[in-house]
Amino acid sequence: MATYLGTHGSKIQNYTTDPDNPNTGEVWYNATANTLKFQYVNTNATGSWSTGNSLGTGRKALASAGTQTSGLVFGGTTPPNSALTESFNGTSWTEKGDLNLARRAFGGSGISNTSALAFGGVHTSNTADNEAWNGTSWTEVTDMPVARQGLSGSGTKASTLAFGGSTASTDSWNESSWTEVSDLNTNRGYFSGAAGASNTSALAFGGTPPTTTKTELYNGSSWTEVNALNTARTLAGGFGIATSALAFGNEPAAAITELWNGTSWSEQSDLSTGRYELTGNGSSASAGFAAGGNPTPAGVELWNGAGTVQVGAWTTGGALNTARSNLGSSNAGTQSATLAFGGIAPGGGTPTYEGNQTELYNGTTWTNKNNLNVGRSYMAGVGTGTAALAIGGYFGSPGNATNVEQWNGTSWTAVAAVGVNSKQSTAAAGTTSAAIAFGGFDYGIPGPSDKTEAWNGSGWTAVNDLNTARYYLSGNGTRTAALAAGGETTDYTAVSEEWNGTSWTNITSMNQARNAGSAFGVYNSFINAGGNPGFSANAELWNGSSWSEQNNLNSGRATSAASGSSTAGLYFGGQQPAKVGLTEEWNTPSTSVKTISTD
Repeated sequence: MATYLGTHGSKIQNYTTDPDNPNTGEVWYNATANTLKFQYVNTNATGSWSTGNSLGTGRKALASAGTQTSGLVFGGTTPPNSALTESFNGTSWTEKGDLNLARRAFGGSGISNTSALAFGGVHTSNTADNEAWNGTSWTEVTDMPVARQGLSGSGTKASTLAFGGSTASTDSWNESSWTEVSDLNTNRGYFSGAAGASNTSALAFGGTPPTTTKTELYNGSSWTEVNALNTARTLAGGFGIATSALAFGNEPAAAITELWNGTSWSEQSDLSTGRYELTGNGSSASAGFAAGGNPTPAGVELWNGAGTVQVGAWTTGGALNTARSNLGSSNAGTQSATLAFGGIAPGGGTPTYEGNQTELYNGTTWTNKNNLNVGRSYMAGVGTGTAALAIGGYFGSPGNATNVEQWNGTSWTAVAAVGVNSKQSTAAAGTTSAAIAFGGFDYGIPGPSDKTEAWNGSGWTAVNDLNTARYYLSGNGTRTAALAAGGETTDYTAVSEEWNGTSWTNITSMNQARNAGSAFGVYNSFINAGGNPGFSANAELWNGSSWSEQNNLNSGRATSAASGSSTAGLYFGGQQPAKVGLTEEWNTPSTSVKTISTD
């Protein structure tokens, strides 16, 4: 039998108190508490959907194969019926060779984006056509015994089960021919979905007519009715295997999602967007994708089940010496060296807009440093704890500040003022030698700004505008690779854009529209947290292709400042609506300690 010593190379250590920095998986004995303890990495407690990059061509009534990192979608209708095939690598979609026969409402199976089967459906009428995919092209193979539409299927290219639809039969495919096997107990089509690893193991759920909750399990010889879905549904999506499956969507457009654990169905987090006539695939209910459908034919969402994703957590750090909102920060700083400057501090019952206080965080406490030369609020900031820029802002009176100051680790020095970006509530990214400032608004000119201005270490130059004008937005990154997220146009927005050094490109929007949030990280790994409406605690992560919900701030607020990376960040100051000096530290992965009683 394996021992702890044999597995870990050391004995369980005795301590009178818990060790300061235990290793993940390490077990120790706390002699004072008379308990064994170990540290583990926190993972997501529940499954959830996040937005993925859209299909190249939107469509509905399509089919799919593969996994979340190696997926394939094919056919469907735009209308008209489509033969298009698109391959997914976990991030983006690439158009591949077309089906030989355009079709909709058909079956699909396969384990990756290089191995799949497409069968049945509607061309101009019901078809029995069957095609195999080899990663490059589709090849006609043996037709199904009976032409039909509205069927479903599961398994692999070499071992597929096709069932239901406009006929009652179930057919088994062995890579060369079809064999009719036992029929479903209740014939139906347009299933909520199907799941299965081969032609000897499958799950069929939902369908019509009438729209039903029925679930049936196939064991290689016959179908058995098992526990039903909680919600009757049809024209929905599904994926997984017979013991671990997911059902999602419904007609009319619904976002409801249910998890099958091998015995029963349970409600899960909803799709971000309700839809029907969609498809999806995944090797189990732990990870997969949903694509296409109505009313979002190009929409893609990614599912990650409980326990599959390492999660971050917020912990309380040392408070600012001066509580304030609308402050700036060295947004590329670290948890042990970040600068906070300016902002609005309460004073005698009247907010002081011309805050000039500067503080440096050392990982534990904030220390007062030399003040800005020109106090202001609503400014942007870039840089580190030893080299930063404070850009623009608001005086309170007379209004906009065009001032820019540079921090050298000891004091602030005035440098060239901003030009077209002479505004407040802007965002910025970069360093003291190469930066961009974007968005915001001019106190004297109504409406948000789309202007972007680049800093080269000595002066500012106007460059290409944002696609969406806005203020109170979040941003971070570098002069050549940055992200702009959220803000306010005429209302809260979730719009996100990516900067490539020359121009802005729209990317997938955040899950939650907001203004006055604050962000840390880089263009392809970026956390945006807090903001309005309602002094939010919500936090979202951009991973380069999609946004996903993260653990909330411990204390919701808006108009804060932030700094750091997406795995080790800081979030400080703000208002709730009172001005606060709160600091929270974000760490991914986060850990917890489990106690094992020895009594």
